[in-house]
Amino acid sequence: MSENKINILSEKFENEKTGEQVEGITIMIDGKLKNMLDIIIEKEGGYDNYTELIKDLVFTGINQFVEKYKG
Repeated sequence: MSENKINILSEKFENEKTGEQVEGITIMIDGKLKNMLDIIIEKEGGYDNYTELIKDLVFTGINQFVEKYKG
């Protein structure tokens, strides 16, 4: 079994303004993921919490994906 596991919980919410159903996620920061994020926070600095770091990592990953598949 791989040690690279991540626990993500998913829940549906309703946007009060539009009535649209949106998905919310909760990422469990523990184990190897926590260790990796702690190293990034230590090396990079400028992060006060995991939320800020995860946000940056998600957007960086999306940008790399978009650049890779641009026409």
